[in-house]
Amino acid sequence: MSTPGSRKRWGALFVTLGVTLAAAGLTFWFAWGLPTAGSYNQAVLGIVVHVLFGYIVVMSGLTIYRSDLAVSECWVAAKWCLGGFLFMSSFVVWASVPEIRAGGISLAFANQFVIVGSVGAAAGVLIGLNRGQAAQNARLVEDTRDQRETLRFLLRLVRHDIKNDLAVIGGFADRLEGQYDADPEELALIQERTDAARSLLETADTIIESETGQLTTEPVDLSVALREQVDALETTYPDLAVDADIDDDLRVAANELIDEVFWNVLENAAEHNDVSGLTVSVTTERVGETVEVAIADDGGGIPEGILESAFEPSIQRPESEGDGLGLYLVRKLVETCDGSVTIEDSDPSGTAFRIRLPAA
Repeated sequence: MSTPGSRKRWGALFVTLGVTLAAAGLTFWFAWGLPTAGSYNQAVLGIVVHVLFGYIVVMSGLTIYRSDLAVSECWVAAKWCLGGFLFMSSFVVWASVPEIRAGGISLAFANQFVIVGSVGAAAGVLIGLNRGQAAQNARLVEDTRDQRETLRFLLRLVRHDIKNDLAVIGGFADRLEGQYDADPEELALIQERTDAARSLLETADTIIESETGQLTTEPVDLSVALREQVDALETTYPDLAVDADIDDDLRVAANELIDEVFWNVLENAAEHNDVSGLTVSVTTERVGETVEVAIADDGGGIPEGILESAFEPSIQRPESEGDGLGLYLVRKLVETCDGSVTIEDSDPSGTAFRIRLPAA
């Protein structure tokens, strides 16, 4: 990539070239074209034409001056600008060969040479600038891809090492239970925080995969996936009532992490309400080319200040002990499947999620 100084020098070069072309065009116009102009409108039009293409080169130079183009990309613009000027002006020279051979170069020839060459220079610099910016975009895309791969590698490396450490910590906590007068509550807290850290690493890895485009969609039987998560909810929270009405053979375009979507929404209802007396309803419906899953509870609902931004990262209730990434993960995973998810108050109380996925 070019340094700011070299880029500014390139920009100044193009500005100087544009000013030179415009000044030369005006000079020849006033010396040759203006005396032959038949009206005021023709005179003004001639001035505009002789200045316009030099102005384009000037503005292109200012664009380069303010950009972060590499030296090679500036060279591309310069070569196209020079090539355009020589290509277009060569037509004027070719048409004036008899005059040149006769040893005379008139003001008309000089005027045409400058104005036609300016047209070529302006067209060339625009094409070259576009190609330079295209090369820059390709370079930025490649850099971004490399950065993503590096981030994914580092995350997996850290995740691997930390998970091993957490396993050791959990193992020692189990061994300490019943020994050395260890407080059972403190040991339980160690295990709880160890599991929470392990879960956070899994969530972070999933978000990275969704951000880097590593997840691909394929036909998935939503009915099976959803019933599995409902069964897991009933097993984990036996005091919670589940009213499920799930249609059979609902195939959607999703990825292997669709289970995470349903589990996070279902667990959200159980985690933020008193499960004793709580009912969670799960229904499905085919709507045109999409399949809609509605998951609602009759709990206390989400506070108004949080409801509008519930899918943003680190948004959570004041009393929540989670990491605030659950619903953010839900939104990211649903979006990777070209679906959508909304949240609203349930009637008469509670919270309702609507997850829409493209049918397969």
